[in-house]
Amino acid sequence: MHEDWKVLTLDWITSDIAIGNVDDALRLTGLRSAGIESILSLNGWPNSAANCHGITWRCVELIDGHGNDVGRLQEAVWQLHELLARGSVLVHCMEGVSRSPLVVASYLADKAARPFEDCLQEIALLRKWVALQPGLIELRRAYESAIEPHQRIGRLGSQHGVLQASAD
Repeated sequence: MHEDWKVLTLDWITSDIAIGNVDDALRLTGLRSAGIESILSLNGWPNSAANCHGITWRCVELIDGHGNDVGRLQEAVWQLHELLARGSVLVHCMEGVSRSPLVVASYLADKAARPFEDCLQEIALLRKWVALQPGLIELRRAYESAIEPHQRIGRLGSQHGVLQASAD
């Protein structure tokens, strides 16, 4: 019996959202034992090629700093929203310190119409280490300026893979 769930370094932010690092994303048996149904990768690696556990895998690559388009953050938030419909989700980047907290705090803020900074502060209380790169803080500000609140949480359309706004 594999007991690699004991070495997971992920932190549960809500009852169905965990933040972890790339090592956590490799421990598929442990993730399955922890109740993870899906993974949202923000750094593009690892990918789902080694996934024989039936875990749903999505990837939205974000640069850990300057250079991201606002649409990439919106896509990551939408993907998280979609994955949560399937069950618990691990959101990971390389260390789980900057990109993952950005996306999770953005999702929580957008979903509940709360200030981003409050959600980020709550994550920092639950996660061992949170340190957003300045470029990611600027990305969130640009996201708030460019995208109306009612357009931030969305769903993936089943036809043609088109991103569509959702009312919830």
